[in-house]
Amino acid sequence: MAMSAPPTTSEVILAAALRTIRARGPEKLSMSAVAAEAGVSRPTLYRWFPTKALLLGSITAYEVEQFDLGLRAIADRQHDPARRLDAALRYLVTYLQETGGVDSIHVDAEFSLQSLNDSLATHVVSFADVLGDALDEVPAVRRGALTRQQAAEMFLRLAYSQYLVPGRDVEALLAT
Repeated sequence: MAMSAPPTTSEVILAAALRTIRARGPEKLSMSAVAAEAGVSRPTLYRWFPTKALLLGSITAYEVEQFDLGLRAIADRQHDPARRLDAALRYLVTYLQETGGVDSIHVDAEFSLQSLNDSLATHVVSFADVLGDALDEVPAVRRGALTRQQAAEMFLRLAYSQYLVPGRDVEALLAT
């Protein structure tokens, strides 16, 4: 089994910034708090992200990258298209809850919603590309009523809805 490379300094900083935002909200984000959370000096932080605006602007791209890595890892383990689709849908529905937590929407709803909006188009392309023929398992795609990309967007929007207004039974949602 191949070992994954350790995170880069910028990845450590971005992950720390996300944790800090989720705990405090972006309005109360300070570069000092991010440096402390990341375990790096302030000069190191400023070398990678000279401004708070640049740091905040890099977060969406980082989140998309992390989503893609997780999705690809899930998809690569499933060779059967139906199983790949099931695994990807489970990942999709649980991803936001596990990475964002329910508190981030309450800490700063505007930032959370903007982040979801900013990443939707990229996630749709990624989800459709990674799943490929697995999306043909969706009856509406098989019939030609939806494209793979439209099915990917529908699944993402359902996952966003589950994140924003959590249902009591995720398993029941996944079984439908």
